[in-house]
Amino acid sequence: MRVLHTLSFSGFLLGATALLLPGRAQAVEAFAAQTGQPCSACHVGAFGPFLTPFGRAFKMGGYTMTGGTGIGAKIPLSAMFYGTYTDTQRGQSAPPAPHYGNNGNFAMDQINVFLAGGLTNHIGGFVQGTFDGIASQMYWDNTDVRLAYQGEVFGHSAIYGLSFNNAPGLSDPYNSTYPWGYPYVSSALNLSPIAGTLLDGALAGNAVGIDGYAFLNNHIYVDVGLYTTMTPGLLKALGEFYGPGATNQPAPYVRLAYEWDWGNNNAHIGGTFFHAAFNPASGDRTAYAGYGQDTYTDWMADAEWQYIGQTNTLTFDGHYNYETSHLGATTLLGGSTQAGNNLTDARATVTYFYQNTYGLSASWDSLWGNRNVGLYAAGTPDAGSVNGKPDTNSLMLEADWIPFGKSGSFWAPVANLKFGLQYTLFTKFNGGTANYDGYGRSAADNNTIFLYAWTIF
Repeated sequence: MRVLHTLSFSGFLLGATALLLPGRAQAVEAFAAQTGQPCSACHVGAFGPFLTPFGRAFKMGGYTMTGGTGIGAKIPLSAMFYGTYTDTQRGQSAPPAPHYGNNGNFAMDQINVFLAGGLTNHIGGFVQGTFDGIASQMYWDNTDVRLAYQGEVFGHSAIYGLSFNNAPGLSDPYNSTYPWGYPYVSSALNLSPIAGTLLDGALAGNAVGIDGYAFLNNHIYVDVGLYTTMTPGLLKALGEFYGPGATNQPAPYVRLAYEWDWGNNNAHIGGTFFHAAFNPASGDRTAYAGYGQDTYTDWMADAEWQYIGQTNTLTFDGHYNYETSHLGATTLLGGSTQAGNNLTDARATVTYFYQNTYGLSASWDSLWGNRNVGLYAAGTPDAGSVNGKPDTNSLMLEADWIPFGKSGSFWAPVANLKFGLQYTLFTKFNGGTANYDGYGRSAADNNTIFLYAWTIF
């Protein structure tokens, strides 16, 4: 992927992060100091990870743009943490984590440290280390280190390069895809649906990949990559676990998008293909060979429109992801009642910000798939599916206040702060509306109030 100097840089970033106390990477203040730009230049609402066109160009350009002054522009370090409060309509049958109650929980969810910035005119990136305050453990989080150039490709203007990262889609500059999509922060102490697609974080942190990408004529975005899961020893050292299993061979990732810009508007349509074959794995980082393999194929379409004015910002985005899987190995191991399965996830989100300070969001998410009583099993209070189906529908509403992050703001560009209030309403959960788990719990019992205070400096 890179020359030796570049590989040494990524190794230094990873090692230094581990020494510093290692969610998602968000608006990194080291980038604001490096560029001399306020957070609102790169991020809708003056807080990440929601990117503006300027922010997308900065990312595709390898995080190397400069312009800041002072000592802060030369220190590639940032820290982030957020605390939360979670309350569901009905308490869970058991505490969601040790040292927490069945409901009404305050938590210091995460403490993050970033090494982020440009090393040369062409090499830059970020490495995120995270301390999970709920699980009380450290792990290697999002990483995107790039070698990037600007020039011409076959006579067309282009930004192009290579990205070393640790999740399929992490290299993507658009917020209608999973790694950078809404919600940007959510509760770790409420109940989650029994199913999720492969692109929706199944390989986040437990795989590494190399992507080659190009943005041609300010319109066409192309990204092609290969991903493979890490070894059990490396997973353990980095505080990570296998997701669906250990890859049998590098998994191909292909991303295409077309972007328009006019006046204060920008929009894109795009598509993603991802295919992976696994030996299924257990929670102790053991992969089971000799049972065949499980294969997954995701086809996703996405789109986004943004209006960015001096006072008002409005965004619509969404995706539709259809996944097919053939779980031959999991079926032989007794974890699935059939090999052939499908899962679909559709999401639509609208976000409005006034003066990049006061925000409102609404997001509808629907997940559905075929019946599989082995894969979507009953028998677990709260979390099971009595009818063996994964179908879940939710509506999330959010109000935000971001007092800093604009040009001339107090603390700019040293720090930023965000307060958020979310309410999530479930109309279906794990295949049902009433008594979905067989123990009397309804989808509405999982309706959640979630408050958070989130700061980065």
